[in-house]
Amino acid sequence: MRLLARLPLSLLYLLSDVAYPIVYHVIRYRRRLVRENLRCSFPEKAESEIKAIEKKFYRGFCDTFIEAFKCLSISDEEMQRRVEVRNCELPESIAARGKNVFMLLGHLGCWEWYQEVCVRYRAPRRGAEIYKQIENPYFASLMHEIRSRWDTTQIEMQQTVRTLLRWKAEGEPFLCGFIQDQRPDTKIKDKVTFFNQVTYLSPGAEEIARKVNAVLVYLDVEKTRRGHYRLTFIPMEPDEEEQQERFPLTHCFWRLIEQNIRRQPELWLWSHNRWCKFELTE
Repeated sequence: MRLLARLPLSLLYLLSDVAYPIVYHVIRYRRRLVRENLRCSFPEKAESEIKAIEKKFYRGFCDTFIEAFKCLSISDEEMQRRVEVRNCELPESIAARGKNVFMLLGHLGCWEWYQEVCVRYRAPRRGAEIYKQIENPYFASLMHEIRSRWDTTQIEMQQTVRTLLRWKAEGEPFLCGFIQDQRPDTKIKDKVTFFNQVTYLSPGAEEIARKVNAVLVYLDVEKTRRGHYRLTFIPMEPDEEEQQERFPLTHCFWRLIEQNIRRQPELWLWSHNRWCKFELTE
């Protein structure tokens, strides 16, 4: 991976093109799960449309791996050309009020690149990302190296509250990123209708935000062309129905991410068993 990461992306995308038919047609990685997720999420679409989205997803899925380990060598200049960040005034205005920022996002495109937002705004200067410990020690070390290239602090999930409370006490505003569309590890009673399906949610980010004086914002993702992304900070404003919920901002997140996915459905991680449909034996 380290040697391959030195190659230009134009050549790495050729490897992705070779990998796509192997992953899709030969290995058939989680194809049954992906197809079922798409059918349930888009009941209004014809089977031909579902298959078209499915194929685009697997092409992007292969690209995501290429783009992720390219972080080991990609230059700051190239990253600036490939990632556009809009509305940086939003986190800056929140930090100016002495509040912290929680950036909520989902598994769309190459989310490893989205830490690039941290070098595009003037404040807050301290940044962090929450991660779940990976069991394989080599892969865990590699991912830590990839995610540390932007000088943000990596906080293990179990240490989140303790670390952020300490940062709050120190008084310097910070921005912390939460990938919020994962399936909860434990049985959570709170749920939302997401793509026509009952979806259990984790309100962790909203609960922690209340403790550390943080404002939640959503990071909207758009893939403008291969290897190029447009990221936009969006304020989270619960509608009237969401305001009646115990966790209005968490419900708002699920509405925003569904709108985001519907614009470019192939970007989302459909191979994730978000609705517990199958035992993952494929």
